[in-house]
Amino acid sequence: MSKLIDYINSFPNGVAPKNIEHDLGYSRSTLNRHLKPYLGSGEIVKVGNGPSTKYRSKDQHVVIKNYFNKPHTERKLAPYDEKLLSSTPSLSKKSLSKFDHMPNYNLGKREMTKFLIDFSCASSILEGGAYSLLDTQALIDYGEKSIDKPTEDAILVLNHKQAFEFLYSNMSYDSVYTVHDLLTSDHQLAELKNSRYFLTQEYRGVVRKDNDIDIALSSYLPPFKPGTDYLQEVLERIFDTAQSIKNPIQASFYLLTRIAYLQPFQDGNKRTSRAMCNVPLINANLPPISFVDFAKKDYIVSMLAFYELGDISLAESCFIEAYEKSIKRLN
Repeated sequence: MSKLIDYINSFPNGVAPKNIEHDLGYSRSTLNRHLKPYLGSGEIVKVGNGPSTKYRSKDQHVVIKNYFNKPHTERKLAPYDEKLLSSTPSLSKKSLSKFDHMPNYNLGKREMTKFLIDFSCASSILEGGAYSLLDTQALIDYGEKSIDKPTEDAILVLNHKQAFEFLYSNMSYDSVYTVHDLLTSDHQLAELKNSRYFLTQEYRGVVRKDNDIDIALSSYLPPFKPGTDYLQEVLERIFDTAQSIKNPIQASFYLLTRIAYLQPFQDGNKRTSRAMCNVPLINANLPPISFVDFAKKDYIVSMLAFYELGDISLAESCFIEAYEKSIKRLN
């Protein structure tokens, strides 16, 4: 692969021609000559015009995944940007068209039982839990813990079950605080004291105010405004924005990405976003999303791409695929 392709592929959001010229020592005419065959083949695409022109790889997913193969210490710091909490970027019309003309769906008792197993298992796996679908079914239906897996994995699954049961009975955005509390509860068990999954009572269901956090293996710097109610106010604004989005699937994707981006709680933010993104779906009589078969690495990279690059393309692909699988599982 040419030096030019390698260079452009190192910029997931594209790179301006003046930067290429400077870093590779090209004149404008030399650059244009080298770009011509790649633009003609479609391997490189031009974005914008005039001073805002950038060049980037056509296969953004590959470029983004390669970018996140670099250690986070070698990636550019990505401070919190409030503009990313707007309703755009959002799901494309092409993605949404996959769910046109969906009939009304009722999450009845039988469907709820199956969904709780799928959701509790899938979301726990995305956190690093080891319970399989069969383990989860045995635990939820019969109270049988897997003897070869730690207690914290069982509690992680059961917390998901309890949190979603509460949410289903209290299908509103105000439920977020109790949902977070239930998802991260350590049940005051001594053996869970140092677990990565749980929080002590003082941090559960409470928006952080004077506690800074960081994201493991990420260069993203979440907002930290000590002594203010900023995070509380912005979280409520996220819910207001979600309610203003007419398409419930669009609103679901918005909640999944923006709650996690804000990081309003000390921990458990992604878990909370995966539960809460079901509110607009269920309220619109659409099937909920369980995230079953949601590839963990793809999910992590897709969220990092939004955190660090403001790019939703991977998150969109993962979400749409996961929702399609969830619907099939519920039918």
